[in-house]
Amino acid sequence: MHAIDVSAGGSLPAAAARPSSYVPCVTFAPGQNESRMGEQRIGPLVAELTDRRRLFYGIEVTASRPDGRPTCLDFNYFLPLLPTFVSVVWLGQRYWDVEPVGRVESLQLAQHLATRIPVLPHLSAYRLDEERLDQFLALNFSSLLAVRGDQVHQGQSFRISQPVVEQSRRQRAEKISICVPGYPEGYTSLGDSPQNSTRNIGFLKSKIEAGADCIITQICYRPEVIVQFVKDCRAAGIRVPILVGLLPHESLRTYFIMEKITGAQLPIELREELDQLQSPQTEGTKSDQDMVRKFFHRMTVRIVRHIHDADVGVWGFHFFTLNRFKSVKTVLQELRELHLLQDPN
Repeated sequence: MHAIDVSAGGSLPAAAARPSSYVPCVTFAPGQNESRMGEQRIGPLVAELTDRRRLFYGIEVTASRPDGRPTCLDFNYFLPLLPTFVSVVWLGQRYWDVEPVGRVESLQLAQHLATRIPVLPHLSAYRLDEERLDQFLALNFSSLLAVRGDQVHQGQSFRISQPVVEQSRRQRAEKISICVPGYPEGYTSLGDSPQNSTRNIGFLKSKIEAGADCIITQICYRPEVIVQFVKDCRAAGIRVPILVGLLPHESLRTYFIMEKITGAQLPIELREELDQLQSPQTEGTKSDQDMVRKFFHRMTVRIVRHIHDADVGVWGFHFFTLNRFKSVKTVLQELRELHLLQDPN
């Protein structure tokens, strides 16, 4: 998921075998008129919206459900304020050998979405070679999220994502926007603890200098760490817009799955608070699940409020939905009630 990458090292529940054909399941809202499409490159679009100093958001989806059926995405569900863009996860172990690359499910969904909304397809360096990257770039997407992947295969051409950024920028010039992940707590999925913040910011800056024009942060449950990460980026001369990744979990199960994949953990005090919501008498009941869901909703809203109040120039938030949209809608509604999120005039 990304800025989470489940391309190799970890994954959500295993998807079914690839279907013989993929048909996107998307319902567009009435206002999504292709004749009115403006800037589709995510970096310039996000920069423009950030300059307006009003909260906006994107959503991340996978093309298919765990059972292999297409993810159904109905934009009417998000009204009155639609997401600014949609990013589509690259599942490396399922996609790396699909030929031609345009038949990859995530790219078929991205192409369908791109007719009505800016789209950010992911591409992992996992088992990627130069020919495969050329094929991807020939699809002429307006944006790309370049990720390394949680594992490296000995035969892949790109050991890290920076050369992917360089080649993409060299071939597509200003016709493409290239986003990269940012890691407020370091490369937690790779066991980077304690992190070397100066070194990691240096890695990130090198990707920006190679041509990346926006950053989406990895999951982090500590808003003060996110704020410091943004300040460190700016102090290092990184000026591109930064969006903060959010994941309002609906259950303990999804929390533990993502903790295993990303290495991101709740602060001790929040973990203790979460544990107190569980009891042998209520564990697994609907009441128990509701309390867990509300806990993560409140925490997500607190993160947004903290970053907003810190006034560090971050106005964009990106929801890692896990294809579960109810939690996102709940958080958006709470942000409206707090007058942090403004609906269209």
